[in-house]
Amino acid sequence: MKLLAPAKINLFLEVKNKRKDGYHNLESLMQAVSLYDKLTIKPKRHGITFRCSDKNLPADEKNLAYKAAITLKNKLNVNKGADIYLEKNIPAGAGLGGGSSDAAAVIKGLLHLWKRKLSKSMVLALAKKLGADVPFFIMGGTAVARGIGEKLKKLKSLKDTGFLLVNPGFGISTKEVYNSLRFPLTRKQKINRITKQLNASAPSKKWGGMMFNRLEEAVLPKHPEIGRIKAIFTSYGYYSLMSGSGSTVFGVIESKKHAGKLERQFKKYGWKCWFVKAIE
Repeated sequence: MKLLAPAKINLFLEVKNKRKDGYHNLESLMQAVSLYDKLTIKPKRHGITFRCSDKNLPADEKNLAYKAAITLKNKLNVNKGADIYLEKNIPAGAGLGGGSSDAAAVIKGLLHLWKRKLSKSMVLALAKKLGADVPFFIMGGTAVARGIGEKLKKLKSLKDTGFLLVNPGFGISTKEVYNSLRFPLTRKQKINRITKQLNASAPSKKWGGMMFNRLEEAVLPKHPEIGRIKAIFTSYGYYSLMSGSGSTVFGVIESKKHAGKLERQFKKYGWKCWFVKAIE
């Protein structure tokens, strides 16, 4: 069985407050895009074996995909096993949700492989225990996420909208970014402005300027490369934003041809680029 685990970008991310448990309540607009990790899952008589193409990543329960397999196996109390191979294409620590997407794909794949069913609410509850972004990848498409990311509301699809992803080649710790935020925050941004435009199927020129990411306040002063990426997008007239807690920046670009011209500029700095489309 072969599965694709897509990346995501955040078109909007506001931090509402810090919770007593140390997490933060958010409002975020998330979109799945066509950059994929690839998983191959094969049946096995007993136990879970897990391998990854990126030898720098852990292959034990520190890897969310492996942890998802073990958690689901224990939840279902099945005596069957699986061999899982992860081909990693989404950079780690990039703000693209690769690890969470891998975990969601493993859950879906093993339920099919083991011919077991769980209700949607049970799957989402299991996903929430694994990580804040995992429920989104169970749902996919375009969605508003609230709470720590587990409260989801589906939005009208942005399917086929184009984006150029630019990664400067280093990862950023999500935990460190949130710890760097200073409260009280400056005037909070309202997510309803951009969601109203998206639900009306407005073109990107209507909502691109409404994109917002609170976490840029904590990241840009420490990582000037991210500011430089945004400045290049701006110089060519494209709206751009850092995704999640970084380090990837995306620009809203409808045409692959136009994206190609920009890629040449970014690659002069040794930065990685992917032209992607929004997916359901």
